[in-house]
Amino acid sequence: MKHEIEMPYIGGILSENSYKFLTRGTKPFVKRWMRELADKVRALNLPIMVACNVSVHGKFSNERRPDISNLFKVVSDAVAQGLGMDDKFFTVVDNGYETGCLDPVLVISIEERLVER
Repeated sequence: MKHEIEMPYIGGILSENSYKFLTRGTKPFVKRWMRELADKVRALNLPIMVACNVSVHGKFSNERRPDISNLFKVVSDAVAQGLGMDDKFFTVVDNGYETGCLDPVLVISIEERLVER
């Protein structure tokens, strides 16, 4: 079963190139965004998973949009915190984008992935 969460897209600060200070860790605004996403993941009360697919779909105002892949680190760290699992067990997928949305959002989907033994 796929579970979706919508998060506001707060701009280029979420990019893997911008979300950290050079010497002091993650920027406070990004930390708050990540905490909000982790809380929304926890609220889903998902069963414990061995592995999962996390996909990100962007809804942006115009073509001045990020590469979805540049958002993977921030999204996967927050989802990992919410699920209580290491993000090395995720497959993160760029699920495309659309434009023309008044309020830019990221739609983050979490789906259990079956693991062959």
